[in-house]
Amino acid sequence: PPASCGIRTTFSDDLLWLPLFAAEYVATTGDQSLWKQQVRFLTAPQLPPGEVEKFLTPEDSGETGSVYEHCCRSLDRGLTTGRHGLPLMGSGDWNDGMNRVGHAGSGESVWLGFFIDYILERMLPVCRQFNDNQRLEKYQAYRKQLRDSLNDAGWDGAWYRRAFFDDGTPLGSASSDECQIDALVQAWAVMSNAAPPKRAKAAMAEAERRLVDKQAGLIRLLDPPFDQMSSDPGYIKGYVPGVRENGGQYTHGVLWFIRAMAELGQGGRAADLLEMISPISHGATNETAKVYKTEPYVVAADVYSQPPHVGRGGWSWYTGSAGWMWRVAVESILGVRLEGGDTLRVDPRISAEWPHCQICYRLADGVTCYEITIENPNGKQLGVTAATLDGQPAKVEEAAAYIPLVQDGQRHAVTVTL
Repeated sequence: PPASCGIRTTFSDDLLWLPLFAAEYVATTGDQSLWKQQVRFLTAPQLPPGEVEKFLTPEDSGETGSVYEHCCRSLDRGLTTGRHGLPLMGSGDWNDGMNRVGHAGSGESVWLGFFIDYILERMLPVCRQFNDNQRLEKYQAYRKQLRDSLNDAGWDGAWYRRAFFDDGTPLGSASSDECQIDALVQAWAVMSNAAPPKRAKAAMAEAERRLVDKQAGLIRLLDPPFDQMSSDPGYIKGYVPGVRENGGQYTHGVLWFIRAMAELGQGGRAADLLEMISPISHGATNETAKVYKTEPYVVAADVYSQPPHVGRGGWSWYTGSAGWMWRVAVESILGVRLEGGDTLRVDPRISAEWPHCQICYRLADGVTCYEITIENPNGKQLGVTAATLDGQPAKVEEAAAYIPLVQDGQRHAVTVTL
């Protein structure tokens, strides 16, 4: 660990990323031994009442546990419940600028509910694998109650709410003065599969209608921005309206919106939106470059959405957003994912107007290459009907192709047909 680190014990989602990353690692690599690896625990004093965070040096607790135990402890701490049956928000969730929505201990996060559901989907099989029946039953019961609450209190009538303040006032609602709709929660409603399909599509359509600015080439994280609203959401309100998370295009979050669009099967729209927000598009002409003002070859954390700076790039060279832009392009639209360490799953969600596209997947030896051509003769957005590997039929199951990988220093030709 670093010599010092900020311990934010009331941030509701910080610890919950651990089980998600572990589960994704195992699914990608097939390395089940990760769950049993022993890792030490750190310890630090609990924060006193009224103190939200503290910069300190944690100490070695003298205790170790498996990665599985670490992940379960994270879940055990994170599965909270508020008055609406939703997880407590604490002093912020993914959007840490909303640090006063639930800082008194009663506010709830709708987004966090969808995020936890997504994690539980991946951790429940691991609990079965370890015969951890007590946790399995606990997590299953929590998930059932959570889904009911998400689709009851979390639903605003046309889209999903973002949160509830400590006093129970909804945020991200048509009745809100500001931040009536938030892209993040609509995206994770789709990605988690916790929203009924009809609602998920309706919520995404409303978010697209209200948050996508085609003329400026950006997608707002939320709208309208915080400015004068009486309830205090936190330091997000200290940003000028339209800047960073406060109603600007916060690229990390809106990339999940594009990912969700692809998962709905709307590959053409997902591809168009990804191209629209690409920094390359913002530097395509002298006129757009003069508006954007930041580098067209790296990803900016945010793009301003309000006059007089509509379309201007903010904090550039933002690696977290760049990583997600890559994943959305490769995994969501081109549909290429590594599974089990030795298989490529190819399930494209592309534009119906693309006649074909290609990917070169290079293995770790730097030599072995799988040249994948996706053929789209019938103008489809998804649905693999046939695949070949070096001229021989390859496995196709549930409209996706499965390509076995061999690190042999050769070039291999893969054709996938929609």
